This record gives sequence, C-alpha cells and structure tokens, in this order.
Amino acid sequence: MDATQSPVPVAPRVVESSQAAERDQKLAQIGGNVGAIWRGWWTWGPGNGVWNLQIPWNVIGVNSTVVITASEIDGNGNRFVGAAPFQVSSIAPAAGVVTFKINIDWSSPLPMRTDVVVFN
Repeated sequence: MDATQSPVPVAPRVVESSQAAERDQKLAQIGGNVGAIWRGWWTWGPGNGVWNLQIPWNVIGVNSTVVITASEIDGNGNRFVGAAPFQVSSIAPAAGVVTFKINIDWSSPLPMRTDVVVFN
C-alpha cells in the first residue's frame, strides 16, 4: 500500500457483554412516563471506519428510548479517552434489537465498549 491509499476499515465485533436483564425481572416503577430503565454494556473487538451495528436485547421495543455511548478500551477492558474520535449516531430501536451507526475515525482498528441505557 502506498502513502495515498487508505487502509481497509475493519468492522467491530462483540467480544463480551454485561448480564442481560429480562423484561420479566421485577424492577421498581420509575415514575412519570418511564416505567422501566435497563443498563448494559458490550465490548467489541478492534474496528475502525463507519459501520451500522446491532445489539440484540429483548428489553428494547419500537417505542423504547435508547442511549448509547462508545469509548476506546485498553487490554483490560477499561474505558479511556484516547486520540481517536468515537461517534455514535442514528440510533434506531426495533423489537428486541437496536441498530446504530459507529464512526471510529482512526486508521487502524481499535477495541471499544458500548454502554446502553434503555428507557421504556
């Protein structure tokens, strides 16, 4: 590869996740127009570039509000702010899954962790 060519982006892949909560878990009512909140995390193998990724989770519905953050992680899975920008956008919940766009603006693949909060 010469200096004018860009490396081929690598898609992130799930490596590990937190214990998933089930819809039938007995959780306290939150109040207002939110009946339940769930939080989970997923670590992903190294990736870079722009990708549409999916996280399957049965607590997500078409009317859920889903918040996703992404951070670079070190070899021990600890989040940190490095030089590479990580950007999450276009979050689209559906029945049992959320699709989102990730942009890891770096020339080489980097591992990441996504933290997900679901409001129902």
